[in-house]
Amino acid sequence: MDELKEYMYINELLLIYGKTLTERQLKIMEDYYKYNLGVQEIAEELNITKAAVSDALKVSTRHLENLESIVGHYAYRQKVKALHEEIKNTSTLKEVKELLSKEEDDGI
Repeated sequence: MDELKEYMYINELLLIYGKTLTERQLKIMEDYYKYNLGVQEIAEELNITKAAVSDALKVSTRHLENLESIVGHYAYRQKVKALHEEIKNTSTLKEVKELLSKEEDDGI
């Protein structure tokens, strides 16, 4: 997985499972993945070592990926999106296409 896809994947996992992390873990993960801060910047902001930040990132990422492997919410969402797109692209019924487009606009 390239770096951009990895960031996007971890951000999705944070949206889904982020509340299962401690406040500090969530802060570090969001600073790193959402706000694109470096390990050094996070360490200075939280007054901890770079090693502590790196460790928190590894532990938190493993936790999120473990939850995804058990629950599978992200994978399910990806399958639904793919099916949604397939139906929209292959359907000949104007009404179906319009409904699917409306769902997309509504964030469904």
